[in-house]
Amino acid sequence: MVKQCQASFDNLKAILISAPVLSAPNFDIPFKIAVDASDLTAGAVLLQEDDDGIDHPVCYFSRKFNNSQRNYSTIEKECLALILALQHFEIYVTSSSQPTVVYIDHNPLVFLNKIKGKNQRLLRWSLLLQEFNLEIHHIKGKDNLIADCLSRI
Repeated sequence: MVKQCQASFDNLKAILISAPVLSAPNFDIPFKIAVDASDLTAGAVLLQEDDDGIDHPVCYFSRKFNNSQRNYSTIEKECLALILALQHFEIYVTSSSQPTVVYIDHNPLVFLNKIKGKNQRLLRWSLLLQEFNLEIHHIKGKDNLIADCLSRI
């Protein structure tokens, strides 16, 4: 049974990193990023829409938080996940002249550039995010499936 499960898992990984699921980037059309964070990890997927209006992954990202990052608040973890994803996908999103659309299931990040307060970390990160041409949109957590899967251990 264990060998069958491992074979199924390996087959699924092969499908996810091959055409027609995974596609090559096209720098003439906008990129989309779906981002999510859990208590322990961050996950994201870089997407592009095909001619039929279907989003296809271009690249995946997933990373565990270190010990200090695990103590961050929810908004800090979600923002860190976005920053880590942008750093990982930087060659793609900075090479496009069009804005990158970001989908995140944590609504306060939509208003990150308007946050006022004493959280110096979020203020620094909001300045860092201004370097990118982003449109941040909130989506329901149940609709953020790909990034949610990548943010789970």
